[in-house]
Amino acid sequence: MKRIWLKFSKCICLAAVYSIITVTGCKKLVQVDEPDDSLTSAAVFSNDSLAQAAVTGLYIKILGSTKFLLNGGMSLFPALSSDELVRNMNTIFEDQFNGNALNSSNPLVNSNLWKAAYVYIYQCNICIEGLQKSTGVKTEIKKRLSGQVKFVRALCYYYLVNLFGDVPLALGTNADVNAMLFRAPVNDVYKQMETDLIAAKEALINENENTSPTSYAAQALLARIYLHLKNWGKAEEVASAVINSGLFVLQSDLTTVFKVKSKEVIFQWAPVQNRVNAPEGFMFVPPAPSLKPAYLISSELWNAFEMGDLRKANWIKSGPLGNYPYKYTTYLSAAGSSPIEYNVVLRLAEQYLIRAEARVNQNRIEEAAADINIIRTRAGLSVLATTINIEQCLQAIEQERRTELFAEWGHRWIDLKRTNKADGMLGAIKSNWSHNDQLYPIPISELESAPNLKQNPGYE
Repeated sequence: MKRIWLKFSKCICLAAVYSIITVTGCKKLVQVDEPDDSLTSAAVFSNDSLAQAAVTGLYIKILGSTKFLLNGGMSLFPALSSDELVRNMNTIFEDQFNGNALNSSNPLVNSNLWKAAYVYIYQCNICIEGLQKSTGVKTEIKKRLSGQVKFVRALCYYYLVNLFGDVPLALGTNADVNAMLFRAPVNDVYKQMETDLIAAKEALINENENTSPTSYAAQALLARIYLHLKNWGKAEEVASAVINSGLFVLQSDLTTVFKVKSKEVIFQWAPVQNRVNAPEGFMFVPPAPSLKPAYLISSELWNAFEMGDLRKANWIKSGPLGNYPYKYTTYLSAAGSSPIEYNVVLRLAEQYLIRAEARVNQNRIEEAAADINIIRTRAGLSVLATTINIEQCLQAIEQERRTELFAEWGHRWIDLKRTNKADGMLGAIKSNWSHNDQLYPIPISELESAPNLKQNPGYE
């Protein structure tokens, strides 16, 4: 980590001052030459427009490369690790995910997931500190931008702990301090996520544009955090606030759920790469109908759908070359045309399923079933009886999460681990499965440069 962080504080100055919008991979970021001494972090946050440019630079970095953590990576790699997707052509480093045979030198684990997360987090930390110290940025703008980057920091840490377990909790910009951090316990990282999201919720109370983090985006992620913490009352309360806001509505037509103007979307990022719409469309949809898709729906996922489920009919493309995810339908937009699909991070359907799980764990089965039935009705399925028992209700929630959220932000992989079902479900279908596979390896390059980091069990 030290190699990333030593130069990054000055690198962001360049991104902000010159509004760089084509930043590429992490390697280039690490190797960038240091700017002259006049480009200081204080200069970046000296006025409103430069402060906004710094935060915009964070978003551009996130969206600049497909298959990275927050731009398709979480929809792809955990889906390969679980029982959702299989590769349709051999690529050694991605095959390691599919075969649950990752090693600590896998460059995708290193650059696309771990390193990407900490680059984003460190840029968030620079923004937070710079905004706090700034005397030239208006108070309302400072508040809004701080709330946005705290949301992004929480989002990064959420995926880090669900991929790697205990992780270094870097909250400052001192590179030497960060390089010596130990791995913080998962619960401590969740507490920091909660703190960041509550701050973001309060800071963004009047923000309603869904292409940047808002108060409702913060609450939607916070509801998910409370689900992990088994704080059922809080999970229900926060999910209900999003549901009852009246700002979001389930799309009755499943083909419109992931379109730019979808009323279901709580938060989405607009793409920045030329002609690329959503990263999932670019990854999953073949360039032409005659070409083989790179990733196929697994037989386990295919068979999980009930007869007549409209999600299977609308969100999976079936053909002679295989079945592949089709929630996003666009590989590349035509030259000169506007994107029709953005990177959807949070949407309303998940909030109903969060509230259902929170309610059933408070022994309020009838209300939980009502939430599940909202999702099932939209999918064209029969409603559940309100007389089902707790176990049946929990099984129904698991089923709906599986078929509603597949190939989307690692939900299935995270759910299997969160509910302690990964070993049973994946061990039954994957010959090489080990309990240790529930966590990805800490990259070897990070272990070599950060002396207090320790490897996850089962990896060298």
